[in-house]
Amino acid sequence: MLIAVCAVLVLVALGLAASWPGFDPKSVAVTGNERVPRSEILDRAAVASDQSMWLQSLRAMRARVEAIPYIASASVRRMPPASIVIAVSERTPFAVVRSGEDAVVVDRGLRVLQAATGEENLPVFSVKPGAMVVPGAFLTQDGIATLRDDYEAMIAAHVRPRELELDRFGGLVATVQGGIRVLLGDENDLGKKLALVDPILSQVVSNPRQVAAIDLRAPATPVIVYR
Repeated sequence: MLIAVCAVLVLVALGLAASWPGFDPKSVAVTGNERVPRSEILDRAAVASDQSMWLQSLRAMRARVEAIPYIASASVRRMPPASIVIAVSERTPFAVVRSGEDAVVVDRGLRVLQAATGEENLPVFSVKPGAMVVPGAFLTQDGIATLRDDYEAMIAAHVRPRELELDRFGGLVATVQGGIRVLLGDENDLGKKLALVDPILSQVVSNPRQVAAIDLRAPATPVIVYR
């Protein structure tokens, strides 16, 4: 009985201490943000200045901050007696995804960061209409992750496409400098196909005739399509 009474008294004491006005947040520090304004992070965190910080949920604050499209992760910690620190890491724009008449900026994880303005210096992934393009959403439509992975494979092969899309058969089509379309087809022998792009483009640049496409779907017999 004595132990139970002592336990109750301890809990009451802790409750009174936690609700002491001296623990009401007097300052909230934000670190790690560059793109997202501090004011937006504070608004989302919604730290109550008239309630003890020990009675406020740090997990809920973190979840609200991480709902900001540009925020990749957030941590929230208490700094007694009356300070809270919010540390964030931000997402980096990776590409523009065009879906029908909609165009949005996404990070590498394919999270929608914002609507595209048309002034981005980013590769464009064109997909079928109907992709979820709401800021904060993750794009999961078939083909989008494939375009991202193929883009990275092309960059690794020193081929920098301006736009990527999949044709009606699921074959990869890349638009490179000068508006030339490179038809790469399926994933088979993609490395071998990419190795042909630069040598062929070097020849095309010196050719006075205008080239519409380079067909590498059969890498043993590449075809140049003139306009």
